[in-house]
Parts: sequence; structure tokens; C-alpha cells
Amino acid sequence: MNKLMYSAPLYFIAFLPAVMILYQLCPQKFRKYVLLLANYAFFYTWSKFFLVYQVITMVITYVSSKIIDHIKNRKTKKLILLLAIVINLGVLVILKYTNFLGENIFAIFHQPFTPIRLIAPIGISYYTLQMISYLMDISSGKIHADHSIVDFAVYASFFPTLIQGPITRFNEIKDSIHAGNPITYQNLKFGSQRILFGLMKKMIIADRLDPAVSKIFTSYTQDGLFSLIGAVLCTIQLYMDFSGIVDICLGSAEIFGIKLPENFRQPFFAENASDFWRRWHITLGTFLRDYVFYPISLAKPTRRLSKFFTKHFGKAAGKFIGPFIALFAVWFLNGLWHGPYWSYIFYGLYYFCFMVLEILLKKPVDDFLKKHQIDNNHTGLRIFRFVKLLIIVIIGELFFRAKTLEVGWTMFSSIFTNFHLSTFKDTLPFLRLDMIDWTIVIVGVVIISLVDFYKEFNGSIRNAIEQKPTWIRWSIIYTCIFALLIFGAYGPGYDIVAMIYAEF
Repeated sequence: MNKLMYSAPLYFIAFLPAVMILYQLCPQKFRKYVLLLANYAFFYTWSKFFLVYQVITMVITYVSSKIIDHIKNRKTKKLILLLAIVINLGVLVILKYTNFLGENIFAIFHQPFTPIRLIAPIGISYYTLQMISYLMDISSGKIHADHSIVDFAVYASFFPTLIQGPITRFNEIKDSIHAGNPITYQNLKFGSQRILFGLMKKMIIADRLDPAVSKIFTSYTQDGLFSLIGAVLCTIQLYMDFSGIVDICLGSAEIFGIKLPENFRQPFFAENASDFWRRWHITLGTFLRDYVFYPISLAKPTRRLSKFFTKHFGKAAGKFIGPFIALFAVWFLNGLWHGPYWSYIFYGLYYFCFMVLEILLKKPVDDFLKKHQIDNNHTGLRIFRFVKLLIIVIIGELFFRAKTLEVGWTMFSSIFTNFHLSTFKDTLPFLRLDMIDWTIVIVGVVIISLVDFYKEFNGSIRNAIEQKPTWIRWSIIYTCIFALLIFGAYGPGYDIVAMIYAEF
């Protein structure tokens, strides 16, 4: 376990303050170098000599982008682009997916496969996508290659985004990197508040649930109630862990005046599965939309296939075939991006199926509501949508967290074949949480839900708090600090819990 993870004391008590002080003391033109030094120090603590790989791929991407930006010949430009993407993506595939591909290929021929010991640097899935987005945006003319390799290196290795995202586009932060503005009181205040909020989600709720979730998914049984509790708890834990760490990352960047894109937007207030993924891991979704869905949808082979289906099967078939092919690619890659396991691929295709159903059923559902004069915003309908979404998400997270697809299916089927409320009393002690733990988790979830509710219907809660009198603002802040100190899962009996999404 690395002690410099975002929720560890070493990060927010020592590392981040040290970087802030050094950054503030340096002349403006040298501040980018402070950030670059901090980035590489942070990366080195996690992946040691793999820092060389990160630097090499950064240099290759930078040089390739300069060539792509200045070359006129379209064929040559595409060739350089393809080569640069293959280098970035190729290393990711080799380090992360070699054993997965080998196992499955050898299995086809019924031959044994000996896994190769390969170690991938931390955060490789995140900064590889950033490099690809940079190359693609330059090739399409959306941006120009940056003249400064230092500025680009800061972007490519920025420590708040290095391990767990968000996946940032260069044009979103280039100006603030160039500027090197001093840390302001406003940025320090808002950034620290965001970090505090993220720490509360991570340490009070997610880390406190970890013993129970780990116990369920390592000692799974065919008890349906046990499996259902596991599915619900791992959904809560994943959201609090991932969104909490992202809050810390966004807050860390905000201190330096660098605004990163939001990665969550109240996902559990979504109307359906499609809307959920427009609110969950937003930067991954927009990456796949811009660089996978649109290119495949607009590709000549796809358009030809659409014409063929229109001619032989009607307009409806021709209309949907192209988007469905692109959507399949998006969700297959979404699952595969999370890791080299069939359970992740199933997870991606699981959402693909729901989104296809939503597209196909949209018109019949709209016609039904219109026919029966049911308001789309009717309270009963909104409750139904909420419950439906919860079921979809919870089942999805069950397969996502399960070690294998077989384990996931066993746990899922047990909910319908072996569900008994009578086992509830026996299940609770097994989960290694006492009543104090459950009370803290429930209260914490309620508070976070209320915050999300306010943000969904009223906008920024930070701005709302900012308008309150000084004594109210500081009362809220001190309450959060004391809640973290008193109820955070740390100290005797608790280990620092790894960031779930750091492994992807």
C-alpha cells in the first residue's frame, strides 16, 4: 500500500502543503517546474523506475503532436497519428492485457498457459487516454500542439489526475498551467473544502464499509440475502470511494488555480441507464463518445451498412444499426478499460443492452404516456424510474465487484433462488461491523444524499454556504473536520484502504 495515496495523511498533511509552499515561494515563471517536480516525485513513489516509461511516452507524444500539427500531407499526418497512438496504446495493451489475451487464446486450443509477470505503472489507463485525446484533438484541428514541452509534461503527469483521473483534455488546463498564477485565498478555501468533503466520503463511509464488502466478496455463499446486501454495500462504497477521491483531486488542483472537469453529477438522480452514465465517470464517457462512438458512427463502412439495412430491412433498421455498432464498441471498450477480466467486459455489455432497450422503447413509452395523459414529471413515475435505476446499478455493481463472472452469476442467481429474511440476524455479525458502524454509515449516506439533492435542484452548495454569515460557514467547516476526526475509519483496527479505481 502506497502511503502517498490521496486519502493518506502523508498526502494532505505533508506532500500537498510542501508543494503549495514551494509553488508560492517560487517566481511565477518557475512555478510550472515546481508542479513538474511534484508530479514526478508523486509518480516515483508509486511506480519507481516506470517513471522513465512515462517520460518516454510523453516525449514521443509531444514530438508526434508537433509533426502532426505542422505537416500538410493528410496521409502522412494520419500515419504519424496512427503510429503515436499505437505506441501509447500498445504499451498499455502489452502490460495490462497480455496474460488475458494469452489465457483466452490458449484456452481455445485447449493448451495450458503460463502467465507472464508484467507490472504496469500506476495510472497507465488514465494518462494513456489523455495522450490519445491530445493527439486526436491536434489531428482534427481542435487545438494546436503546445510549444513548451514543460507545459505539456505538467499536463501529462499532473499529480491530482495521475492515478484516478479525471481524464483531462489539454485545452481544459493549458491556460492555467501557462499562467502559473499564485495561490489565492479563494482557491485555497474552495480547494480545501472540496478535499475535506472528499475525505469524509472516502474515510467515513467507503473505508468503514470495506471490511463488510471485502468479507462478502471473498467468502461469497449462495445465500440470496447475503448477496443482495453485498451488492447494495459495494454500490455505496464504490460511489463514495471514487467520487470522494475525485473530490480530493479536484480540490488539490483548484488550490493551484487549475480547474479540472467534473467527473460526477449526482448520478443517482438520473432518469435511466444512459443518463446515469452521462453523470458517472463523465470524463471517460466523453472520451469514448468523442473518440470511439462518433468516429465509428461516421465511418464509411458503418454508413454503407446503414444504407444496406435501410434498403433490405427498412428505415428503422438502417437508422439504428450504425449507432448500435458504435455503442457496442463503446461499451465493450468501457468494460475492457476497467481491467482484463470477463466480469468487466460483461459489465460493459450489460449497460449496452439496457441502452439499446431504452432507445428501442423510447417511442412506445412516450406514446403510452401521451395516450394515458401521464405527465413525464409525475411523482409516481419519477419514483418508478429511481427504483428501476437503483436495481440496474446495484446488479451491475454486483458483477463489477465479483472476482469472476461465474462468482457474479452465482451471487446474482441466489437472490432469486435462495433468498430468506430469516438469515438476516446471522448475516450481520459476519460482516464485521457493529451498530455504531452501521449508524455512522447510514447517517453519512443520508447527509451525502441530501447534499446531492441540493446540488441537483439548487446548484452549487459551496456558493450557497459562501453566502451565509461567517459563524455559520465556520460552524459547518469545523463540524466536518470533527466528523472526519471522530468518525473516520482509521487508527487501531483499521488499515488504509486502497483507492478502488486506482487499479484500473
